[in-house]
Amino acid sequence: MGSNLKRLAIVPAALWAVAIAATGTAQAADLLVEPVYEAPEVVTHAAGGWYIRGDISYDFNELGRPHYTSVWGGKVDFYSSSIDDSYDFQLGVGYQANENFRFDLTGEYVMETDFNGRTYGYCNQAAEDAGELNCASEETSSFTAFKLLANAYVDLGNFSGFTPYVGAGIGGAYVSWNNLNSVNTCTQFNNGVVCPDLTEGFTGTDASSSIALSQKGVEAWRFAWALHAGFSYDLTHNTKLDLGYTYSHIESGDMFEWATGNHTQGFDKGIESHVVKAGLRYQIW
Repeated sequence: MGSNLKRLAIVPAALWAVAIAATGTAQAADLLVEPVYEAPEVVTHAAGGWYIRGDISYDFNELGRPHYTSVWGGKVDFYSSSIDDSYDFQLGVGYQANENFRFDLTGEYVMETDFNGRTYGYCNQAAEDAGELNCASEETSSFTAFKLLANAYVDLGNFSGFTPYVGAGIGGAYVSWNNLNSVNTCTQFNNGVVCPDLTEGFTGTDASSSIALSQKGVEAWRFAWALHAGFSYDLTHNTKLDLGYTYSHIESGDMFEWATGNHTQGFDKGIESHVVKAGLRYQIW
């Protein structure tokens, strides 16, 4: 009887030992199997779709030396001329065709930019024949411009969120010259022969005479083009910071009319700008 009880006591202990051994073996086997991890969700940058953009820029401007038609019919270059630098604002809408190509249409407003110039000339035919410059003027004016450009860009790849690009644009610029304000000074020539009238009412009888006059500025569309380079940075999935440089060129055109009448007298030889800009692009879908 006692031996039977011992056998009955051994059986549960043996079963328990077998269970523990089996569990340990299973756990050891689990260590030999490489754990499987779920790959984290990768946020990809949008490769295509429509976007809107806005930029602000600072323009380093240069003016091709302007010229004017003299009283005697010839074209005379300004002795000196310059325009100030300016700010401008730009809005646009575009389409990202794929990871490398995009296109946009931009409208850009160039804020009022001051012009200063100086001329020297002849007050009569006798002075011109003698080669004696006996007239001078100080000129001031200003202009604004609105550029409308169609642009194409090549994105050169995304590097940790940075995307360098190059591009070009073509279109037009509506240039609005304000009135040209002049102070003309004329000196005597040839033993007291005074300068003739430069405008109605001007009769110089002193050794030196001056007159202030204003000539109407001209507004017109001109051909324009641009070259772009820069980079963008991914702020979010849909928003990019854009920092860039643009070389902008506006072709030559009319500048101001005669003080009397409505015929063009002055012409500028084009406006070129070295533009540094910053802006945002937002992909809307």
